[in-house]
Amino acid sequence: MLDALDVDLLRALHDSPRAGVLELSRTLGVARGTVAARLDRMERDGVVTGYGPDV
Repeated sequence: MLDALDVDLLRALHDSPRAGVLELSRTLGVARGTVAARLDRMERDGVVTGYGPDV
């Protein structure tokens, strides 16, 4: 289940798919480790499947 931070993270990734964990953490105002852990979980769960356009 996604919470508000997950949704904010997905929006940030949608706006800047090449942003790194540090940039995302600064944008969202959370710890770098939090962003990394959530991205790992969403990748593992199939929520995030890539970081660029699907052509």
